[in-house]
Amino acid sequence: MTGPTAPADVPVTLSALIRSRMVEHGWSYTDLENRSGHALTRGRWQQLGSGTPQKRFPDPASLSVIATVLDVDVTTVVLAAARAVGLDVRTQGSALAALLPEGTERLPDVMRDAILTLIRAAVADVAQDGPAAAARRPDAVVDWPKSAAPSRRRHDGPTDERRADSR
Repeated sequence: MTGPTAPADVPVTLSALIRSRMVEHGWSYTDLENRSGHALTRGRWQQLGSGTPQKRFPDPASLSVIATVLDVDVTTVVLAAARAVGLDVRTQGSALAALLPEGTERLPDVMRDAILTLIRAAVADVAQDGPAAAARRPDAVVDWPKSAAPSRRRHDGPTDERRADSR
């Protein structure tokens, strides 16, 4: 669930988005073409990833393909494409939200709550001690009741404790 590594106040361009995902996953332009099912050619991927200012905004089908191949939400791609054609687009809110992969909204409530608990604890640590102090504390613990853990709910059969009780 990673994405472009630009600071939160620096808007991500389409070329930066493409190149960062390529570096992150070790993809080539040919890999992107193949991952797109040849919907976008190697040359088109190279054109989009080159950083050369684009004259035309990509069509909706291409935007969807780019989002799917790069595993980012289509809004991130649309905003990055708008920047590529010279529009001064600034996102409002958290840059972290733009880094979430498509499908995040389908997470079960318990998983979403666990992730939010982790983020809130990290933000509280940084607010209290500052980023440098939080980075020096690898022993930081986030309480999450084991009963809420998704792995506990996946087991259809009896747990080890229940098996021991039935003997």
